[in-house]
Amino acid sequence: MALAAVLGLLLPAASVAQFGKNKIQYRDFDWKIYHSPHFDVHYYEEEADLLQKVVSFAESAYDNLSQEFDYQIKQPTPLIFYETHSAFEQNNIIMNFIPEGIGAFASPVRNRMVLPVDLPDPQLLELILHELTHIFQYNILCGGGGTGRCAAAAPPQWFMEGMASYMAKDESARDRMYLRDAVVNDRIPAITSNQVSGFFAYRFGHAVFDFIEEKYGKESIRDFMIEMRNTIGARVGRAVERTFRMDPEDFDGEFRRWLRKRYLPELLETGEPADFGRPFRTGRGVRSAEVSPAASPSGDLVAAFSTAKGDLDVVLFDARERELLRNLTKGWSADYQYFVVQDLAVARRGGNDLVFSPDGNTLAFFARQDRGRKLVLIDVLKGKITRSVEMDVEQQVGLSWSPDGASIAFGGHREGRFDIFEVDVASGAISSVTEDGVYDQSPAYSPDGKSLVFSSVVGGYAKLFRVDRDAPAERFQLTRGESNETDAIYSPDGERIFFTSDRSGADNIYSLELAS
Repeated sequence: MALAAVLGLLLPAASVAQFGKNKIQYRDFDWKIYHSPHFDVHYYEEEADLLQKVVSFAESAYDNLSQEFDYQIKQPTPLIFYETHSAFEQNNIIMNFIPEGIGAFASPVRNRMVLPVDLPDPQLLELILHELTHIFQYNILCGGGGTGRCAAAAPPQWFMEGMASYMAKDESARDRMYLRDAVVNDRIPAITSNQVSGFFAYRFGHAVFDFIEEKYGKESIRDFMIEMRNTIGARVGRAVERTFRMDPEDFDGEFRRWLRKRYLPELLETGEPADFGRPFRTGRGVRSAEVSPAASPSGDLVAAFSTAKGDLDVVLFDARERELLRNLTKGWSADYQYFVVQDLAVARRGGNDLVFSPDGNTLAFFARQDRGRKLVLIDVLKGKITRSVEMDVEQQVGLSWSPDGASIAFGGHREGRFDIFEVDVASGAISSVTEDGVYDQSPAYSPDGKSLVFSSVVGGYAKLFRVDRDAPAERFQLTRGESNETDAIYSPDGERIFFTSDRSGADNIYSLELAS
């Protein structure tokens, strides 16, 4: 119970709610230990070639955080890493079911870090920094860790996760969208509130520490943490008074003014969502979330994942009337355990979670079943699964159906790399499009089917590249600069590419004329 209480501080609320499901072990891990200056690194033979990189990142993160906190951890930190997230989900550090929404965790029991490493290098370093921040917190706030001491300290979730996000600098433009929305709608809670939880706790807490750094300097963050440790039960209000010499209410006022100056001008510059289109509705008075929309080839229908029926389903909308037509996946199915939906997982990598066949009669998506993901094809007219395709690729994501209907391209992990693959729809055979050390994702076919455009992480940023299917070894870079470009699609005439970019500081839609 103590561990569950502490995990409540570390994991999103939606993820904690899933605890209690069965966790099945699909593979055995032959663990080995490597001792670095500050870590006892646990790894298995299949991922031995990743050891040097993980140790280098971990030691770099330790040097960074030990300087920030002016603190040295006395004992080596156990770091258990897995090659992929699907392997990480089978860990026995926590015996309960772990959904894909949990990217990693740090446990105060023995101060252990547990994480998958199937990420681009910049994101992997951020993940290690985030979890290692928790280890420093356990040592500083909880006197060396232990579930009893940490539960007694009772630091709020926004403090724990916000500080970890701030130290890792792991906030994306997409993450900031949630905070910006809260500012615009005046939904910023008081710093002493105990109701800040789930994903918003990360965003709210990160903003608090950004504010403290800008107004009071970095050293004030360390002082704030010490005062949190010195107050019984981690009373935030008392720690604010001691650190900043001001009432919590005055701190809230200063913080809100800082947020408004930062985000309200963006609203005036970009406009309201209604300035660009009409919302799709699921029924009068129905509160639901719709994500990963996909337009049919005819343009008459839009498919999406929706919670309108009380569960997560694939539904169809009338594109013209913006109204819900039907639910294609009613209730529980033995064909899969859950859908792979990026917006409901730990982070969005890019590409489509749903895709129509060229004739508009079939929808394809990935779903989790047993030890990995499989491709599921569903009849749009009948709402019935017609086929499931097992794969020897892990962490598949981002779908595109070829114009001739013969192939589906996607990103996935195999042999220690994230590449672009194609699956033959008729036979289920899988072939590689890219085979290199670059992190590739979110492919899209050209209208003539001769080329693919996709995102590759180079220099720390996701950039767009094109390859010809008959010569995939040669790639052509389409975007450059210090920004992230994802979700590319071709215009119907093949002369333009439309894509998402954060080059303005927020995710917006851009187009690129290929000829010029």
